[in-house]
Amino acid sequence: MRRGVVFEEMGKLLGALVDPAPGSSYPNPAVDLYVAAWFAVSLFVINWSLRLFVVMPLAHVVLRRKARKSQVIKFAQASMELAFYGSFAALGTVIVPAQPWIWPSKHWWINFSSGEHSLMRDDLRCYYVLYGARYVQGVVSVLLEFRRKDFAEMVVHHVVTVAVVAISYLYGWNRVGAVVMLLLDPADVPLHFAKLVKYVSEARAKINPKISAVCAFSADRIFEFFAVVFFVTRVAMYPYVCWSAHIEATRYFPKGIPEWTCVALLETLYALQCYWFFLIIKVAIHMIRTGHAEDVRSDDDEDEPPNGEVGSRPLKED
Repeated sequence: MRRGVVFEEMGKLLGALVDPAPGSSYPNPAVDLYVAAWFAVSLFVINWSLRLFVVMPLAHVVLRRKARKSQVIKFAQASMELAFYGSFAALGTVIVPAQPWIWPSKHWWINFSSGEHSLMRDDLRCYYVLYGARYVQGVVSVLLEFRRKDFAEMVVHHVVTVAVVAISYLYGWNRVGAVVMLLLDPADVPLHFAKLVKYVSEARAKINPKISAVCAFSADRIFEFFAVVFFVTRVAMYPYVCWSAHIEATRYFPKGIPEWTCVALLETLYALQCYWFFLIIKVAIHMIRTGHAEDVRSDDDEDEPPNGEVGSRPLKED
Protein backbone atom coordinates (compact mmCIF):
# COMPACT_ATOMS: atom_id res chain seq x y z
CA MET A 1 0.00 0.00 0.00
CA ARG A 2 1.48 3.35 -1.06
CA ARG A 3 1.98 5.82 1.76
CA GLY A 4 0.58 8.63 -0.36
CA VAL A 5 -2.79 6.89 -0.62
CA VAL A 6 -2.87 6.19 3.12
CA PHE A 7 -1.89 9.71 4.12
CA GLU A 8 -4.39 11.18 1.66
CA GLU A 9 -7.15 9.11 3.28
CA MET A 10 -5.98 10.14 6.75
CA GLY A 11 -6.13 13.79 5.74
CA LYS A 12 -9.58 13.33 4.25
CA LEU A 13 -10.97 11.71 7.40
CA LEU A 14 -9.37 14.17 9.80
CA GLY A 15 -10.59 17.07 7.67
CA ALA A 16 -14.15 15.75 7.96
CA LEU A 17 -14.03 16.38 11.72
CA VAL A 18 -13.94 20.14 11.13
CA ASP A 19 -15.98 20.22 7.92
CA PRO A 20 -19.47 21.66 8.60
CA ALA A 21 -20.83 19.55 5.73
CA PRO A 22 -18.76 16.35 5.61
CA GLY A 23 -19.13 14.06 2.63
CA SER A 24 -19.96 10.36 2.70
CA SER A 25 -18.03 7.31 1.56
CA TYR A 26 -17.90 3.55 1.87
CA PRO A 27 -15.34 1.85 4.11
CA ASN A 28 -12.28 0.65 2.22
CA PRO A 29 -10.78 -2.10 4.39
CA ALA A 30 -7.60 -2.37 2.32
CA VAL A 31 -6.80 1.30 3.00
CA ASP A 32 -8.54 1.73 6.35
CA LEU A 33 -6.40 -0.99 7.96
CA TYR A 34 -3.27 1.02 7.21
CA VAL A 35 -4.97 4.24 8.30
CA ALA A 36 -5.95 2.64 11.61
CA ALA A 37 -2.40 1.35 12.07
CA TRP A 38 -0.93 4.82 11.53
CA PHE A 39 -3.49 6.33 13.89
CA ALA A 40 -2.68 3.70 16.53
CA VAL A 41 1.05 4.35 16.30
CA SER A 42 0.47 8.11 16.41
CA LEU A 43 -1.79 7.86 19.46
CA PHE A 44 0.70 5.57 21.20
CA VAL A 45 3.55 8.02 20.58
CA ILE A 46 1.42 10.97 21.72
CA ASN A 47 0.29 9.07 24.83
CA TRP A 48 3.72 8.05 26.04
CA SER A 49 5.56 11.19 24.93
CA LEU A 50 3.18 13.43 26.86
CA ARG A 51 3.14 11.01 29.79
CA LEU A 52 6.93 10.77 30.16
CA PHE A 53 8.06 14.26 29.19
CA VAL A 54 5.17 16.52 30.22
CA VAL A 55 2.78 14.93 32.70
CA MET A 56 5.31 13.13 34.90
CA PRO A 57 7.45 16.26 35.47
CA LEU A 58 4.23 18.16 36.19
CA ALA A 59 3.18 15.42 38.61
CA HIS A 60 6.31 16.03 40.68
CA VAL A 61 5.15 19.63 41.12
CA VAL A 62 1.48 18.87 41.76
CA LEU A 63 2.08 16.02 44.17
CA ARG A 64 5.34 17.17 45.76
CA ARG A 65 9.02 16.85 45.01
CA LYS A 66 9.49 13.81 47.24
CA ALA A 67 6.51 11.89 45.90
CA ARG A 68 7.17 8.20 45.35
CA LYS A 69 7.90 7.04 41.84
CA SER A 70 4.78 4.86 41.92
CA GLN A 71 2.60 7.86 42.82
CA VAL A 72 4.04 9.92 39.97
CA ILE A 73 3.59 7.14 37.42
CA LYS A 74 0.00 6.44 38.48
CA PHE A 75 -0.81 10.16 38.39
CA ALA A 76 0.58 10.37 34.86
CA GLN A 77 -1.33 7.25 33.82
CA ALA A 78 -4.63 8.61 35.13
CA SER A 79 -3.94 11.99 33.51
CA MET A 80 -3.48 10.50 30.05
CA GLU A 81 -6.52 8.26 30.47
CA LEU A 82 -8.55 11.32 31.45
CA ALA A 83 -7.28 13.16 28.37
CA PHE A 84 -8.06 10.28 25.99
CA TYR A 85 -11.47 9.41 27.41
CA GLY A 86 -12.43 13.07 27.66
CA SER A 87 -11.40 13.79 24.07
CA PHE A 88 -13.22 10.79 22.62
CA ALA A 89 -16.31 11.35 24.77
CA ALA A 90 -16.49 14.92 23.47
CA LEU A 91 -15.87 13.79 19.89
CA GLY A 92 -18.56 11.13 20.10
CA THR A 93 -21.06 13.52 21.68
CA VAL A 94 -20.61 15.90 18.75
CA ILE A 95 -20.58 13.36 15.92
CA VAL A 96 -22.90 10.46 16.77
CA PRO A 97 -26.08 12.37 17.81
CA ALA A 98 -25.74 14.45 14.62
CA GLN A 99 -26.24 11.39 12.40
CA PRO A 100 -29.66 11.33 10.66
CA TRP A 101 -30.35 7.73 11.74
CA ILE A 102 -29.74 8.19 15.48
CA TRP A 103 -33.37 7.78 16.63
CA PRO A 104 -35.67 5.88 16.80
CA SER A 105 -33.53 2.79 17.11
CA LYS A 106 -35.25 0.96 14.26
CA HIS A 107 -33.26 3.21 11.93
CA TRP A 108 -30.14 1.39 13.10
CA TRP A 109 -31.44 -1.56 11.05
CA ILE A 110 -33.95 -0.39 8.41
CA ASN A 111 -32.67 -0.96 4.84
CA PHE A 112 -29.66 -2.85 6.15
CA SER A 113 -29.92 -5.49 3.41
CA SER A 114 -29.75 -2.82 0.71
CA GLY A 115 -26.19 -1.90 1.69
CA GLU A 116 -27.27 1.60 2.66
CA HIS A 117 -25.68 1.26 6.10
CA SER A 118 -22.21 0.82 4.66
CA LEU A 119 -22.32 4.39 3.35
CA MET A 120 -21.00 6.48 6.23
CA ARG A 121 -20.46 10.17 6.74
CA ASP A 122 -16.73 10.83 6.73
CA ASP A 123 -16.75 12.36 10.21
CA LEU A 124 -18.29 9.14 11.55
CA ARG A 125 -15.77 7.05 9.60
CA CYS A 126 -12.94 9.07 11.14
CA TYR A 127 -14.40 8.67 14.63
CA TYR A 128 -14.75 4.94 14.03
CA VAL A 129 -11.20 4.38 12.78
CA LEU A 130 -9.72 6.61 15.49
CA TYR A 131 -11.72 4.80 18.16
CA GLY A 132 -10.47 1.40 17.05
CA ALA A 133 -6.91 2.73 16.82
CA ARG A 134 -7.15 4.14 20.34
CA TYR A 135 -8.08 0.78 21.78
CA VAL A 136 -5.35 -1.00 19.80
CA GLN A 137 -2.75 1.28 21.37
CA GLY A 138 -4.62 0.85 24.65
CA VAL A 139 -4.00 -2.92 24.60
CA VAL A 140 -0.26 -2.29 24.28
CA SER A 141 -0.30 0.45 26.91
CA VAL A 142 -2.15 -1.75 29.43
CA LEU A 143 0.71 -4.24 29.16
CA LEU A 144 3.20 -1.50 30.06
CA GLU A 145 1.29 0.04 32.96
CA PHE A 146 0.90 -0.89 36.64
CA ARG A 147 -1.24 -3.99 36.84
CA ARG A 148 -4.49 -3.97 38.76
CA LYS A 149 -6.43 -6.96 40.00
CA ASP A 150 -8.77 -6.57 37.02
CA PHE A 151 -5.86 -6.62 34.54
CA ALA A 152 -7.28 -9.65 32.70
CA GLU A 153 -10.75 -8.09 32.51
CA MET A 154 -9.25 -4.85 31.18
CA VAL A 155 -7.34 -6.69 28.45
CA VAL A 156 -10.49 -8.64 27.52
CA HIS A 157 -12.49 -5.39 27.46
CA HIS A 158 -10.00 -3.71 25.11
CA VAL A 159 -9.71 -6.74 22.81
CA VAL A 160 -13.49 -7.22 22.63
CA THR A 161 -13.99 -3.50 21.97
CA VAL A 162 -11.51 -3.65 19.07
CA ALA A 163 -13.37 -6.71 17.74
CA VAL A 164 -16.76 -4.98 18.01
CA VAL A 165 -15.43 -1.90 16.22
CA ALA A 166 -13.77 -3.94 13.46
CA ILE A 167 -16.65 -6.36 12.81
CA SER A 168 -19.36 -3.70 12.97
CA TYR A 169 -17.32 -1.49 10.63
CA LEU A 170 -16.73 -4.25 8.08
CA TYR A 171 -20.26 -5.70 8.08
CA GLY A 172 -22.27 -2.48 8.15
CA TRP A 173 -23.22 -2.53 11.83
CA ASN A 174 -21.60 0.87 12.21
CA ARG A 175 -24.78 2.54 13.47
CA VAL A 176 -25.19 0.38 16.55
CA GLY A 177 -21.42 0.31 16.93
CA ALA A 178 -21.29 4.10 17.05
CA VAL A 179 -24.00 4.16 19.73
CA VAL A 180 -22.00 1.68 21.82
CA MET A 181 -18.87 3.81 21.45
CA LEU A 182 -20.85 6.86 22.51
CA LEU A 183 -22.06 5.12 25.69
CA LEU A 184 -18.75 3.63 26.82
CA ASP A 185 -16.55 6.71 27.23
CA PRO A 186 -18.37 9.31 29.41
CA ALA A 187 -18.17 7.41 32.72
CA ASP A 188 -14.39 7.11 32.54
CA VAL A 189 -13.95 10.89 32.58
CA PRO A 190 -15.09 11.47 36.20
CA LEU A 191 -13.46 8.17 37.24
CA HIS A 192 -9.96 9.27 36.24
CA PHE A 193 -10.56 12.81 37.46
CA ALA A 194 -11.47 11.38 40.87
CA LYS A 195 -8.26 9.35 40.84
CA LEU A 196 -6.17 12.45 40.17
CA VAL A 197 -7.79 14.37 43.00
CA LYS A 198 -7.33 11.39 45.31
CA TYR A 199 -3.63 11.11 44.46
CA VAL A 200 -3.19 14.79 45.32
CA SER A 201 -4.99 14.22 48.62
CA GLU A 202 -2.69 11.34 49.52
CA ALA A 203 0.47 13.20 48.54
CA ARG A 204 -0.50 16.31 50.53
CA ALA A 205 -1.75 14.50 53.65
CA LYS A 206 1.32 15.29 55.78
CA ILE A 207 2.40 18.66 54.42
CA ASN A 208 -1.04 20.32 54.16
CA PRO A 209 -3.84 18.37 55.91
CA LYS A 210 -6.53 20.95 55.04
CA ILE A 211 -5.89 20.75 51.30
CA SER A 212 -5.68 16.99 51.61
CA ALA A 213 -9.08 16.86 53.34
CA VAL A 214 -10.69 19.09 50.70
CA CYS A 215 -9.26 16.92 47.92
CA ALA A 216 -10.41 13.72 49.64
CA PHE A 217 -13.94 15.11 50.02
CA SER A 218 -13.94 16.25 46.37
CA ALA A 219 -12.69 12.87 45.16
CA ASP A 220 -15.53 11.11 46.98
CA ARG A 221 -18.13 13.40 45.44
CA ILE A 222 -16.64 12.96 41.97
CA PHE A 223 -16.70 9.20 42.51
CA GLU A 224 -20.40 9.39 43.36
CA PHE A 225 -21.01 11.29 40.12
CA PHE A 226 -19.00 8.66 38.24
CA ALA A 227 -21.12 5.87 39.75
CA VAL A 228 -24.32 7.58 38.56
CA VAL A 229 -22.98 8.15 35.04
CA PHE A 230 -21.71 4.57 34.86
CA PHE A 231 -25.09 3.19 35.92
CA VAL A 232 -27.05 5.36 33.48
CA THR A 233 -24.86 4.83 30.40
CA ARG A 234 -23.47 1.32 30.86
CA VAL A 235 -25.94 -0.54 33.10
CA ALA A 236 -29.26 1.08 32.13
CA MET A 237 -28.86 2.32 28.53
CA TYR A 238 -26.40 -0.21 27.13
CA PRO A 239 -28.80 -3.19 27.57
CA TYR A 240 -31.24 -1.43 25.24
CA VAL A 241 -28.57 -1.54 22.54
CA CYS A 242 -28.10 -5.27 23.17
CA TRP A 243 -31.88 -5.78 23.01
CA SER A 244 -32.10 -3.88 19.74
CA ALA A 245 -29.27 -5.89 18.19
CA HIS A 246 -30.69 -9.17 19.48
CA ILE A 247 -34.43 -8.65 18.93
CA GLU A 248 -35.30 -5.50 16.98
CA ALA A 249 -32.75 -6.16 14.24
CA THR A 250 -34.35 -9.49 13.29
CA ARG A 251 -37.38 -7.64 11.94
CA TYR A 252 -35.28 -6.20 9.15
CA PHE A 253 -32.78 -8.90 8.17
CA PRO A 254 -31.81 -12.48 9.06
CA LYS A 255 -28.68 -12.98 11.13
CA GLY A 256 -25.67 -14.98 9.98
CA ILE A 257 -22.39 -15.81 11.68
CA PRO A 258 -20.97 -12.23 11.51
CA GLU A 259 -24.17 -10.76 12.96
CA TRP A 260 -24.41 -13.28 15.79
CA THR A 261 -20.70 -12.78 16.50
CA CYS A 262 -21.33 -9.07 16.89
CA VAL A 263 -24.27 -9.72 19.22
CA ALA A 264 -22.14 -12.08 21.31
CA LEU A 265 -19.38 -9.48 21.59
CA LEU A 266 -21.89 -6.81 22.62
CA GLU A 267 -23.19 -9.06 25.37
CA THR A 268 -19.65 -9.90 26.48
CA LEU A 269 -19.01 -6.19 26.89
CA TYR A 270 -22.17 -5.88 28.94
CA ALA A 271 -21.06 -8.73 31.20
CA LEU A 272 -17.86 -6.77 31.88
CA GLN A 273 -19.89 -3.65 32.69
CA CYS A 274 -21.92 -5.66 35.21
CA TYR A 275 -18.73 -6.97 36.80
CA TRP A 276 -17.32 -3.46 37.12
CA PHE A 277 -20.60 -2.14 38.50
CA PHE A 278 -20.42 -4.87 41.13
CA LEU A 279 -17.00 -3.48 42.10
CA ILE A 280 -18.48 0.03 42.21
CA ILE A 281 -21.16 -1.19 44.62
CA LYS A 282 -18.44 -2.68 46.84
CA VAL A 283 -16.61 0.65 46.83
CA ALA A 284 -19.86 2.43 47.69
CA ILE A 285 -20.48 0.07 50.62
CA HIS A 286 -16.93 0.65 51.85
CA MET A 287 -17.50 4.39 51.45
CA ILE A 288 -20.65 4.28 53.59
CA ARG A 289 -18.83 2.36 56.31
CA THR A 290 -15.60 4.37 56.39
CA GLY A 291 -16.50 7.71 54.82
CA HIS A 292 -14.01 7.39 51.94
CA ALA A 293 -13.92 5.57 48.62
CA GLU A 294 -11.20 2.95 48.09
CA ASP A 295 -10.69 1.00 44.87
CA VAL A 296 -11.40 -2.66 45.64
CA ARG A 297 -9.15 -3.62 42.73
CA SER A 298 -6.15 -2.21 44.61
CA ASP A 299 -2.96 -4.06 45.28
CA ASP A 300 -0.29 -3.22 47.82
CA ASP A 301 2.07 -0.44 46.74
CA GLU A 302 4.42 -0.23 49.64
CA ASP A 303 7.33 -1.23 47.40
CA GLU A 304 8.67 0.80 44.51
CA PRO A 305 9.04 -0.90 41.13
CA PRO A 306 12.66 -1.78 40.35
CA ASN A 307 14.32 1.25 38.78
CA GLY A 308 10.86 2.84 38.51
CA GLU A 309 9.87 0.51 35.70
CA VAL A 310 6.27 0.66 34.60
CA GLY A 311 4.29 -2.54 34.98
CA SER A 312 7.08 -4.41 36.75
CA ARG A 313 4.80 -5.66 39.55
CA PRO A 314 1.17 -5.30 40.63
CA LEU A 315 0.69 -2.08 42.56
CA LYS A 316 -2.20 -0.47 44.33
CA GLU A 317 -4.24 1.41 41.75
CA ASP A 318 -5.65 3.99 44.10
